[in-house]
Amino acid sequence: MNNHRRTALGCLSVLAWFLTMPAVFVAVGAVDQHKFQLITDNIAPITATILFVWAVWIYWRFVPNAPRLWLRIGYLAVFLTGMSLLGVGAMWVTFWVMTAIHGA
Repeated sequence: MNNHRRTALGCLSVLAWFLTMPAVFVAVGAVDQHKFQLITDNIAPITATILFVWAVWIYWRFVPNAPRLWLRIGYLAVFLTGMSLLGVGAMWVTFWVMTAIHGA
C-alpha cells in the first residue's frame, strides 16, 4: 500500500472513529424508547471499549514504524494527544446532537 493511500485510509478511519460516538448515542436513544434496558444501561462502557479497541487498531495499522524507541514513543504521544482531543470533540458533538434531539 503506498503512503498516500495509507494516509487517506488512516484519516478516514479516524473520522469514522470520531463520528461513531454521536451515532451510537443517537441509535441508543432510539432503542431506549423500545425498552431494551440491557443495552442502554451499559452503553457507556460498551462504547468506550469499542472505541478503545478501534483506536488501538488504528495506531497499529496506520502509525508508521520507527527505527528508534524514542521516535516510536513520540508517535504514540502525538497519537494519544490527537485521539484524546478528538474524543473530547466527539463528546461535545454528541452533547449538542442529543440536546437538539431531546431538548434541554
